[in-house]
Amino acid sequence: MRGKMREPAADKVTAILETAAELFASKGYEATSMRDIAQGAGVSKSLLYHHFTDKYQIFTRITSQSGLGLNEAVARAIPKEASASEQLEIFMRTTADFFEENRLSWISASQEFWTSNEAQMSLQMKLRRDSFETMLRRILEEGVKRGEFQISDVRLAGRMILSSLNWMYRWYNPAGSRAARDIAGEYYRMIAFGITPRGEQG
Repeated sequence: MRGKMREPAADKVTAILETAAELFASKGYEATSMRDIAQGAGVSKSLLYHHFTDKYQIFTRITSQSGLGLNEAVARAIPKEASASEQLEIFMRTTADFFEENRLSWISASQEFWTSNEAQMSLQMKLRRDSFETMLRRILEEGVKRGEFQISDVRLAGRMILSSLNWMYRWYNPAGSRAARDIAGEYYRMIAFGITPRGEQG
């Protein structure tokens, strides 16, 4: 009996989060109101406020789920025995896979996960962002140590890689001819091998 009573509430919360993610992605956080979310999810404002105290709580719920899922997906995909070069390619391709599979929540989360200032970002998101960047930095540092990479500033290299992946949502077309992971693979080849013939590098 109790289980049957809980299912509708869970469904409503899911509908609210999915609707909010779509609205945040299409209209932006600031332009989306609680009324918009309630109408889109097909619930009353009173029910919306029963589950969430305000719009920011909805936003942080979406971004927290997205950030946590990304970190776990990438960490699981990278074999410890792989070379640093292989780990970097898997890191980039798996991040792109997660983006494509969770596009709306990714767009909603991107501002806080990578670009919000420290004062505005929630503690959980800071920890997950930093953990994600640390995962990449360790791969790059290991590659330098093994002689696989020539990097003078690992932190700067990491930011460049993350930026190339993070901003895909601004132009990526899910109906296009190339999957996100294939684009990430091309990014990897450019980063790992450069864009000029080796004999012409000065």
